[in-house]
Amino acid sequence: MTLSEWKEKLLTEIRSLVNEGAEVILYPELFLMGLARYTDAKTHLEEIQKTAHLIEADILPYLESHLSAWTTVILGSGPREVGGKIYNSSPIFHKGQWLFQDKLFLTPWETDFTPGEELIVFNLRGLKTCVVICFDSEQPDLAVKLKETQIDFILVPSATINRNGSQRVNRCASARSVELGAAVITCPLIGDCGVELVDHNEGRSALFLPAQESLTVEQEQFSPYATTDHLVYGFTFDPQIILELKNPTSETKPFLKPIQNSVRITTI
Repeated sequence: MTLSEWKEKLLTEIRSLVNEGAEVILYPELFLMGLARYTDAKTHLEEIQKTAHLIEADILPYLESHLSAWTTVILGSGPREVGGKIYNSSPIFHKGQWLFQDKLFLTPWETDFTPGEELIVFNLRGLKTCVVICFDSEQPDLAVKLKETQIDFILVPSATINRNGSQRVNRCASARSVELGAAVITCPLIGDCGVELVDHNEGRSALFLPAQESLTVEQEQFSPYATTDHLVYGFTFDPQIILELKNPTSETKPFLKPIQNSVRITTI
């Protein structure tokens, strides 16, 4: 497949999903790293740098010129170079422009990347929404920050090499949903790739909703596990149910309790 064919295939897939009613399209972490096959890089670092240039100079302008401003697409993540630093960054097409969410907490093997310093929150159907990349979803400190913003919707592109990794991301995503009163959707990278940084990945997508009585729909929904197939899976929820949860009632709602910084821990 040529680069032109790859771009056309991606655009066709996005348009097809939009025509079928998709309001948000989420791709997995390091999805864009597959573009490395279209570079002539000789080293791992050069591969990342050239892929970053290809994304910035070709892929993003191409999609922006063809997508409707009403389409919201999260292109998983890929390398982004700014000021000589490389970030594992998620391009977010929203309201006709590109936003970028850099990964904040890097894994030990992401040695060529620089951690991001900012979390972007944007409005989507009235929901305070953010993109939290893989390992970031497992960080309690970030969860505290998200509670302060009263976040409503979290999108988690991820890349894990086995079911343990996928379980870790999904179980933490479930916890974030309960403690933050937010809808959380995960999307893992699957299959084999010749790129060193990606290699082999597997997992399953999930939708998590807060554990509250007022939610009459299934609060945990999963796709099948996948290792090699191209899997497209959809989840649906009503944004209004998340907004209504933010109203105080007699039901226990951990996301409404103020953050206390005066707790003392005593070790005996």
